Amino acid sequence: MSDPTTNVDATACSCCGESDDGNDTNERFHYRWGTESPTIDATLPAEVRTTLGRFLGEDSIETLGDWIEECRRRTGGGPIAVEDLCYASEETSHWGEIEGERHHFRCFYDAVVLSALVDEPVDIHTESPDGTIIEAHAVGSDELSVTPETAVFSFGIGQDVEPPSDVAPGLEDVYSAVCPYVRAFPNREAYERWAKTVPAVTVALPPEEATEMAVRLVE
Repeated sequence: MSDPTTNVDATACSCCGESDDGNDTNERFHYRWGTESPTIDATLPAEVRTTLGRFLGEDSIETLGDWIEECRRRTGGGPIAVEDLCYASEETSHWGEIEGERHHFRCFYDAVVLSALVDEPVDIHTESPDGTIIEAHAVGSDELSVTPETAVFSFGIGQDVEPPSDVAPGLEDVYSAVCPYVRAFPNREAYERWAKTVPAVTVALPPEEATEMAVRLVE
């Protein structure tokens, strides 16, 4: 199984992701987050769990699967719909194209979800923060091919994000907090360079996890 990457203490062991002193802290260093379980159901690093939980008014969000369920709750508990995607009001560098019709998004991942929703092939274009072009071809929820093959994508949330004071955060609030940190990268090294510079807690995931997350959102 491919290993995602996350921010951890400088003393972290590169093989298992545990620091020498047993603490799971964030010092903007990185390791391979290995697990025997599917990544989407694996326990997230401590700071990611607590930051996601704080934003949603919970103690902790344990897994990406739990995060997806929280997003679905904000669409009435059912699968996410096309109109729920984070469309951009102007052209962006993150888009999906279906039979010549281009859909621009705030982050590239919604183009993957779009393919799962419409169950049609979607050509995906995005740019990494360093300007590298990354392209993908999604076929429904079954297939995602990415160029370059070494690409990874990130999921994260701003470290200082707080929930709205008067109501539970809706989808628009979720997009504002998360979309800036859902990016694609040509390789893990590019992700690591970027992760050191952003005020967020993030993890990096292999491309095949994007389709699994899309399936969970639309099923």
